[in-house]
Amino acid sequence: MTIVTLLATLDVIYTLAKYLIFPPLSLQTTELLSFFGSILLVLIGVELLETFKTFQRDKTVNVLSVLLVALIVMARKVIIMEINDGTDDMGQLGLSAIIISLSLGYYLIKRSGSIEK
Repeated sequence: MTIVTLLATLDVIYTLAKYLIFPPLSLQTTELLSFFGSILLVLIGVELLETFKTFQRDKTVNVLSVLLVALIVMARKVIIMEINDGTDDMGQLGLSAIIISLSLGYYLIKRSGSIEK
């Protein structure tokens, strides 16, 4: 997992450097969405590594970290999703229901933790 995250990070750095050194004349939307998807993929990997490290150390699963990873995955799905590419209305409705429920769960757990402290 660490190697994959490291390779994805190096790919993002290489792509960013390539665009900064040799700026394209016209940046296509698909290239931009692919770059943002790569950044979120690195973020997902880092969060998963942090969750694994916490589990190995404490032998407990941090629910907030799991919900955060799930929210990042759903955000990546929304960013790289092509609206005009045959996406049905029920699929979009289901995706939005998942995002709302994950956000609500994260909020409620975070709020209950702040009350206990």
